[in-house]
Amino acid sequence: MPLTFVPGDFAITPPVLSDVATRICAATVAVVAEQGLRATSVDDIAVAAGCGRATVYRAFPGGRAELLLTVLDREVAGILELGTIAVRSCGGFAEAVTAAIHTAATALADHAALQKLLATEPGTVLPFISFDGLDPLLALAAEWGRAEFARFTTGDDAEIAGEWAARVLLGHVRSPGAVLDVTDEAAVMRLVESFLLPGLSTEPRTSTITTSS
Repeated sequence: MPLTFVPGDFAITPPVLSDVATRICAATVAVVAEQGLRATSVDDIAVAAGCGRATVYRAFPGGRAELLLTVLDREVAGILELGTIAVRSCGGFAEAVTAAIHTAATALADHAALQKLLATEPGTVLPFISFDGLDPLLALAAEWGRAEFARFTTGDDAEIAGEWAARVLLGHVRSPGAVLDVTDEAAVMRLVESFLLPGLSTEPRTSTITTSS
């Protein structure tokens, strides 16, 4: 039976899972990358994870929806973690926002499961990145921005920058290269300097402090 799920809320920190559940999530990503979502069954995932169907349901009592939403939470949190690592090595605000967008865009471009779905089943992705479906991701990005950009600017502007970065990134996911190739770091920097920084309410600070991941 095909797997189906609906958009939900996200968290910066992914759920803590058992080793078995983690393996099942990794297997889900691998199977979807190979054959898409509609053709993927719980049985397919169980085989790829090296366990039985019953084990999948013990790990995810909510069934298919819970499994896929958990996978999505983990993948989103993984992208944010990459952005955090990139931002914390930056000394300036424009550099940090650019690094966040460029790093996330590169990771998404290399994400085999996402690219498979965008190419063959875009309807399984678009609910998360279009219209009202954007709201949970934008709220998460604003929260992340407040935490990661705060050393460069005020909390409100840090949130604005986080949400703005997410809008730019998700626009690229919906229509890659339509306006700007956000995997081009120099192009992203020009965008940040031209459109984000002039709209902020405070002058960004330069930070010389970096934090190891």
